[in-house]
Amino acid sequence: MKPLHALAFGLILIAVGPTDAPPGTFDPFPDPLGWVFALIGLQGLVGTIDQRRVPVLRTLGVVAFLVSVALVVPAAARWIESDPSLGWTADLARFGFFAALSYELSAAALKQKATLAASLFNLSALALLFVLVAPPVAFGGDIEAVGTAGEIAAEAVQVVLVILYFVYGSRPWAGVPEPAEDQEAEEGDGDPAVG
Repeated sequence: MKPLHALAFGLILIAVGPTDAPPGTFDPFPDPLGWVFALIGLQGLVGTIDQRRVPVLRTLGVVAFLVSVALVVPAAARWIESDPSLGWTADLARFGFFAALSYELSAAALKQKATLAASLFNLSALALLFVLVAPPVAFGGDIEAVGTAGEIAAEAVQVVLVILYFVYGSRPWAGVPEPAEDQEAEEGDGDPAVG
């Protein structure tokens, strides 16, 4: 599986949950499974992104995975849902992971002169930073409009990222090795003689 495709499947499982379900009900699309896919996708990107950022991304991914495991327990999920600031804290690693990964994918695309992809991933990283900052501004400043905008941005950027992961998943800068045409040509030339 291509690294960005694994990330897309993971993000779908993380983002999709029961519609209008009361807090603490069982999620038929478990977030921990989504994080397993996301971490597999990250492992596939290790050769293409800045090596200094890999431990940070792994840490954020593992923390988000552990939080998602804890939230499978209905009592823990109800406790988190009881206070919006707890919900924001629980989502820090999740949105931080995808923001940092978007930035790294933007840099990897830019190195290969894929400027459109670099711009789109960079905009996604900025949108995710807004998602991270919006709740404290909304809570601290009592500005509901910022909180609502943050919620809308969170949903929209996740959809955009899934699309970007599928669209750019086959690019060499996205962890997919280029086909070895020279090797295939050499293997084709060495046909055994028919006797």
